[in-house]
Amino acid sequence: MIRLNRNHKNDASSTIEITPLVDVVFLLLIFFLLTATYFHPSMDLTLPEAESATHQEHEEPITIAISEYGEIEINNVSATLEDIARIPINSPVLILEDKTGPYGTFIEVLDTLRISGIEKISIVTDEKTE
Repeated sequence: MIRLNRNHKNDASSTIEITPLVDVVFLLLIFFLLTATYFHPSMDLTLPEAESATHQEHEEPITIAISEYGEIEINNVSATLEDIARIPINSPVLILEDKTGPYGTFIEVLDTLRISGIEKISIVTDEKTE
């Protein structure tokens, strides 16, 4: 009688190679860390607080940040009022200003946007905390 040994285990097929998995996880981690840094303005702003603050969703808004020294940035790039005048008319615009920033610069930015025909303007504030 011939006996067949059917309990042969192929060592190569019983191990799982995790090196590619670690590489993929590492790449995903880098991707999320890099993209998470682009959601916040590069200026360090202290936004004013408002009790009537509401949360609104905007599709790809253009962000204008005004620092406490009157410096202007559009989407984290230094800009001037002439650059603001070139913003496309149908674009939603978010204005962020430091609460100690110059009020005159804020009014100049708002005036430039209105003269350019931009109607979708939102002023960003923090919710008031007690």
